[in-house]
Formats: sequence, structure tokens, C-alpha cells
Amino acid sequence: MAGQPIPPQKPFMEQLALRQTGENEFEMINLPQKMGNPLDIAYGGYTIAVACKAACLTVPDGYNLYSLQGNYLGPAYTDRPLRASVRVIRQTRTFATRQVEVSQTASTKEGQKEESRICLLATADFIISSPTSLLSYSPTPMHNHPNWRDCPTPASAFSALVAEGKVSKKLLQHHEKGFHLLSHLYDQRLVPDSIFTQNLYGIAASAPHTQDSLPPSTRTTADWIRNKDALPTPTDNMTSLTFLMDLGIAFLPLSFNHLWFGDASAVSSLDFSLRIFVDMKDLKLDEGWLLRELKSQVAGEGRSFGEGWVWDEGGRCVATMSQQCILRPLAKKKGEGRGKL
Repeated sequence: MAGQPIPPQKPFMEQLALRQTGENEFEMINLPQKMGNPLDIAYGGYTIAVACKAACLTVPDGYNLYSLQGNYLGPAYTDRPLRASVRVIRQTRTFATRQVEVSQTASTKEGQKEESRICLLATADFIISSPTSLLSYSPTPMHNHPNWRDCPTPASAFSALVAEGKVSKKLLQHHEKGFHLLSHLYDQRLVPDSIFTQNLYGIAASAPHTQDSLPPSTRTTADWIRNKDALPTPTDNMTSLTFLMDLGIAFLPLSFNHLWFGDASAVSSLDFSLRIFVDMKDLKLDEGWLLRELKSQVAGEGRSFGEGWVWDEGGRCVATMSQQCILRPLAKKKGEGRGKL
């Protein structure tokens, strides 16, 4: 219920802390949490972030993650820790490749014993950074966005929506509960004309937004974001970036088109491709702000495709995440869709 108290959360470093349980085997010390999705399953950013961190912990110093790709094979649950098993595929003077399985224990149907259930399978590629580049350029955001200093905090932006009568206080409470983890871990500044800013990430589905006149494939939402807690190492910063990059892509088609989870029978990420364009040592998510722009270019055949792009304050493109997602309609009730005689 929206009126129930929001449970306390641990700092980021504790949330993603891993213990080593064997050679290239790791387990979360704490439990994953839910975010956004009203179903009682863990936020997908935990599984991909655990894969990222585990892979990073198995490569020598100086190797930089540049690609993390794979598939979500099933939901993760919030009542048991995630485990990561890393296999060394390649290790040369220039490249390192790791295959990562992220799993949880699950009881059999008979309930007599527990077995491992794989939630995510990923391939992580690392490279020794080159001291020079033949060329250096990157894309700019689809729309011009103001600097973070000129953007409101979520509390300010969403309180204004309530004061103006655009959304109800009850919907704001639902948003605060559903996305409490995000506000606990990250500082945000919301771009005023972005869709998430105008409809509480989509929870206020009927609220109009200023991009209604644009084709769905050209609509975007954007924000500025940084870690609240200190991130001591490049691996910690990369883990935080990976955790963040999963956020929102699966439900972009809903939010952009005045729908929400109750309007679909299944909404979740199927695969992912995270590509990093900077040296890991240059990532400082606890010091500088990152501009994040999300878009959903394709929907059809019960699926959707979306992307998230991230830039630093200097305009350099840091990373991109693309995902194909399941987007199934609600099942028709018996007799629906038939013409009247």
C-alpha cells in the first residue's frame, strides 16, 4: 500500500558487496531489492551489476571493461542472494574475456532440495587501454538538455505536479515507494520537458506530456545523475554505471504512450548490450554528473527495443545500453474482438 512506511536501504557499496566463495565464484552479502516494477522481483540492475563486478574481480589490473552483453534468463527474487560464476574464456596481453552466470537457489517442485537457477548469462570483454587514438568523436543527445544546475530535483518537480493538479498525491506516494531505491542511491536532476519528469516515470499514465505530438520512436526522457556514496575503485564505479544503465528501458514504451504495467501481461528485458567508451579509471560517478537520455525506437511482435545513452559533463559519450524487451498485451477476455450481429 502507498501509505506503508518505506523500508531503510543500505549504501551502494553494501548493496553490491560480494564475498568470494571459491575460485572465480562470488555471492552477494546482502539481498537484491525491487525497483519500479510492482511485481515482487528484484530490479534487473542487480543481476547485471553482479555480473559486471564479478567479471572485473577476475581480471588483472589495467584491463578495462568495454563490452558486457548477454541475456536475462529469468527473474531474480528478493529473498535470496545472487551468485556469480565466472569462466575465463580469453586472457592475452591485450584482451580478456569472461563468461558469467548469475544464479539463485530455487526449491524443486517437491520442495525436498534446492537447485541452482540461472537468471543471467553474460560475456564481458576487457582491453588494455591504448595511450593514443587515431580519431576521437561521439554523438550528442537527440534533444538539447539544460545543465544539471538548471534542472529541478525529483522532489521539487513532482511536488509541483501535485500542486498544479496534474497528478494526485496518491500517485506520487506510489512513485516514492516504487523508486525509493533510486533516490536512496543516486542524486538526480530532472530535465523539465522529459517524459519521466511529467508523468512520474509513467505511473501517472494519463498525465499529458509535451512530447505527445511526436512519433513514439522520437520521444525521449533525460536526467542528470550521480552516486550519493563514495565509490573507492574503478570496479565500484563500473558496477554503479552498470546498475544504473538497466533502469527504465523495459518500460519506456509504456511510459511514453500513457500506459503502465497493468496495461500489459509481461514487461521485462530479454537481452542487453552495454558498451563503455571510456577508461574505467576515468569513471567518477560519485564526483561528476552524468546526463542520461533514454529512447524507445521500436515496438511490435510482442517486443520492444530501447536504448540508454550517457554523457559526462564535458559532453563526452561514456556508455550506451540497448535492450530488446518483452511487451505482451493483456489476454483478451472470452468473446472480445468479435463483431456484433
